[in-house]
Amino acid sequence: MAAKRKTETAGKDLAEAFSKPAEIKLTQTWLIGATPLITHAWSAKAKTEMLAKQVKGIKPAKAARDPEYEFRASLYEMGEDPVNGKQSYGFPAMGLKNAILSCAHKDKGVPKTAVMQSLWIVAPMVRTIPALGGAICDMPLLRIYGSEPEMREDMVKVGAGLNKTASFAYRAQFFTWAIRLRMKYNSSMLSETQLLALIRESGFATGIGEWRNERRGTFGAYTVGNVEEQLNWTKFATGKGPLPTPATFDDEAAFEMLEAA
Repeated sequence: MAAKRKTETAGKDLAEAFSKPAEIKLTQTWLIGATPLITHAWSAKAKTEMLAKQVKGIKPAKAARDPEYEFRASLYEMGEDPVNGKQSYGFPAMGLKNAILSCAHKDKGVPKTAVMQSLWIVAPMVRTIPALGGAICDMPLLRIYGSEPEMREDMVKVGAGLNKTASFAYRAQFFTWAIRLRMKYNSSMLSETQLLALIRESGFATGIGEWRNERRGTFGAYTVGNVEEQLNWTKFATGKGPLPTPATFDDEAAFEMLEAA
């Protein structure tokens, strides 16, 4: 009975929230990487092979692996940076929104449906290479600021069921990274305080990219920058300051305090 009343109350609160007129507001913050970020975009080669298989095309002979190509193909390119003239890279905006949504729940007073419909991540549409010539594949990407991507080698299992075999994966890793997150949100359904709380929790509980906490890994974790950190990253992004030092969860300091207590 108590569970039923709780569900009815949550339903009424959600219905009341949806009945309010939309009040769209803007906000922004810097997400600062606390652990390295691993990206894994679909390569043009993988897309083409998948399409050929689905349309029953002739499967080409298996070519020798090219780790350098696989590393480069795992990056989401965003064109030349107007500040330094170098190639810039991004991360799918939907991946970050999913991380935030994973921490929303009606029991916290922020139902996932309400957050999904109240939050809009502002990101430029970038045209990626499709599998089919003549088709288009536009993807909203968030710019990654930080150190240059490095080639990462991992042991992985490929295949399905008992047919899995050991192999290597070559992907890009950003050791020091940050994302300037610009958002629109419906403040009649989601407050800025609730939104930032969800973002902070998602950086620890979920993460983004490969081998994140949500997928039994430790990569792609992030924090919401304080005033000084946000200023330093803004200076770096505009070419007016050096690369900031990597963020951490201050684990060592926390354990030192625990041991001293």
